[in-house]
Amino acid sequence: MNDDKSIQVRKDPGFWREIWQQIRLVFRLIADPEVPIYLKIVPFITLIYLIIPIDLLPDVAPVLGQIDDVAFLLAGSKIFLELVPPHIIARHMQEIRQRDGYFTGEMTVSDTTPPLEDTIIIDSEHEIILEDDETN
Repeated sequence: MNDDKSIQVRKDPGFWREIWQQIRLVFRLIADPEVPIYLKIVPFITLIYLIIPIDLLPDVAPVLGQIDDVAFLLAGSKIFLELVPPHIIARHMQEIRQRDGYFTGEMTVSDTTPPLEDTIIIDSEHEIILEDDETN
Protein backbone atom coordinates (compact mmCIF):
# COMPACT_ATOMS: atom_id res chain seq x y z
CA MET A 1 0.00 0.00 0.00
CA ASN A 2 1.93 3.01 -1.29
CA ASP A 3 0.11 6.35 -0.96
CA ASP A 4 1.19 9.92 -1.66
CA LYS A 5 0.93 10.62 2.07
CA SER A 6 4.12 10.47 4.06
CA ILE A 7 4.46 7.79 6.71
CA GLN A 8 4.43 9.19 10.22
CA VAL A 9 6.52 7.61 12.94
CA ARG A 10 5.82 8.84 16.45
CA LYS A 11 7.78 7.81 19.47
CA ASP A 12 7.04 8.59 23.10
CA PRO A 13 9.66 11.10 24.22
CA GLY A 14 9.42 10.23 27.93
CA PHE A 15 8.76 12.44 30.93
CA TRP A 16 12.05 14.35 31.16
CA ARG A 17 12.33 14.87 27.40
CA GLU A 18 8.75 16.17 27.37
CA ILE A 19 9.59 18.66 30.13
CA TRP A 20 12.66 19.80 28.14
CA GLN A 21 10.51 20.20 25.01
CA GLN A 22 7.98 22.30 26.94
CA ILE A 23 10.75 24.58 28.25
CA ARG A 24 12.11 25.03 24.73
CA LEU A 25 8.58 25.65 23.45
CA VAL A 26 8.05 28.51 25.93
CA PHE A 27 11.33 30.16 24.88
CA ARG A 28 10.49 29.76 21.18
CA LEU A 29 7.03 31.25 21.71
CA ILE A 30 8.48 34.24 23.55
CA ALA A 31 10.73 34.89 20.53
CA ASP A 32 7.91 34.35 17.99
CA PRO A 33 6.55 37.63 16.55
CA GLU A 34 3.12 36.04 15.95
CA VAL A 35 2.51 35.68 19.69
CA PRO A 36 0.91 38.86 21.09
CA ILE A 37 3.10 40.90 23.42
CA TYR A 38 0.53 40.88 26.24
CA LEU A 39 0.80 37.08 26.38
CA LYS A 40 4.58 37.21 26.56
CA ILE A 41 4.27 38.99 29.90
CA VAL A 42 2.97 35.83 31.63
CA PRO A 43 6.30 33.92 31.69
CA PHE A 44 8.11 37.02 32.91
CA ILE A 45 5.65 37.44 35.78
CA THR A 46 6.40 33.89 36.89
CA LEU A 47 10.14 34.58 36.79
CA ILE A 48 9.65 37.77 38.81
CA TYR A 49 7.77 35.73 41.43
CA LEU A 50 10.80 33.44 41.73
CA ILE A 51 13.14 36.41 42.22
CA ILE A 52 11.01 38.35 44.72
CA PRO A 53 11.83 37.28 48.29
CA ILE A 54 8.14 37.18 49.30
CA ASP A 55 6.76 33.64 48.88
CA LEU A 56 3.61 31.81 49.83
CA LEU A 57 5.83 29.32 51.67
CA PRO A 58 9.20 30.57 52.94
CA ASP A 59 12.25 29.11 51.20
CA VAL A 60 13.87 28.27 54.56
CA ALA A 61 11.63 25.21 54.81
CA PRO A 62 13.71 22.37 53.31
CA VAL A 63 11.36 21.12 50.59
CA LEU A 64 8.11 23.02 50.95
CA GLY A 65 9.75 26.35 50.19
CA GLN A 66 10.79 25.20 46.72
CA ILE A 67 7.53 23.38 45.94
CA ASP A 68 5.52 26.60 45.72
CA ASP A 69 8.15 28.09 43.40
CA VAL A 70 8.03 25.09 41.08
CA ALA A 71 4.23 24.98 41.21
CA PHE A 72 3.99 28.67 40.32
CA LEU A 73 6.47 28.23 37.48
CA LEU A 74 4.53 25.26 36.07
CA ALA A 75 1.20 27.07 36.43
CA GLY A 76 2.55 30.18 34.71
CA SER A 77 3.92 28.21 31.76
CA LYS A 78 0.69 26.20 31.50
CA ILE A 79 -1.41 29.38 31.43
CA PHE A 80 0.91 30.88 28.81
CA LEU A 81 0.66 27.77 26.60
CA GLU A 82 -3.14 27.71 26.93
CA LEU A 83 -3.45 31.35 25.83
CA VAL A 84 -1.16 31.15 22.79
CA PRO A 85 -3.05 30.29 19.56
CA PRO A 86 -2.96 26.50 18.97
CA HIS A 87 -1.66 26.68 15.40
CA ILE A 88 1.48 28.49 16.57
CA ILE A 89 2.10 25.91 19.30
CA ALA A 90 1.55 23.05 16.84
CA ARG A 91 4.06 24.50 14.40
CA HIS A 92 6.75 24.95 17.03
CA MET A 93 6.15 21.54 18.65
CA GLN A 94 6.41 19.86 15.27
CA GLU A 95 9.76 21.59 14.64
CA ILE A 96 11.04 20.69 18.12
CA ARG A 97 10.02 17.04 17.80
CA GLN A 98 11.47 16.77 14.30
CA ARG A 99 14.76 18.21 15.54
CA ASP A 100 14.78 15.72 18.44
CA GLY A 101 13.91 12.81 16.15
CA TYR A 102 10.64 12.00 17.90
CA PHE A 103 8.43 12.90 14.96
CA THR A 104 9.30 12.15 11.37
CA GLY A 105 7.16 12.94 8.39
CA GLU A 106 5.03 15.94 7.71
CA MET A 107 1.59 16.26 9.23
CA THR A 108 -0.98 17.85 6.97
CA VAL A 109 -4.65 18.62 7.41
CA SER A 110 -5.60 15.75 5.10
CA ASP A 111 -3.80 13.33 7.45
CA THR A 112 -5.90 14.34 10.44
CA THR A 113 -9.34 14.73 8.87
CA PRO A 114 -11.54 11.96 7.50
CA PRO A 115 -12.12 11.77 3.73
CA LEU A 116 -15.14 13.69 2.42
CA GLU A 117 -16.85 10.62 0.97
CA ASP A 118 -17.45 9.38 4.54
CA THR A 119 -18.88 12.71 5.68
CA ILE A 120 -22.58 13.53 5.65
CA ILE A 121 -23.32 17.13 4.70
CA ILE A 122 -26.81 18.49 5.28
CA ASP A 123 -27.69 21.69 3.46
CA SER A 124 -31.00 23.41 3.95
CA GLU A 125 -32.66 26.78 3.92
CA HIS A 126 -34.58 28.35 6.75
CA GLU A 127 -36.97 31.20 7.13
CA ILE A 128 -38.16 33.05 10.22
CA ILE A 129 -41.92 32.99 10.62
CA LEU A 130 -43.43 35.57 12.95
CA GLU A 131 -46.77 35.01 14.58
CA ASP A 132 -49.52 37.52 13.81
CA ASP A 133 -49.41 38.79 17.43
CA GLU A 134 -45.75 39.73 17.15
CA THR A 135 -46.08 41.77 13.95
CA ASN A 136 -48.59 44.31 15.43
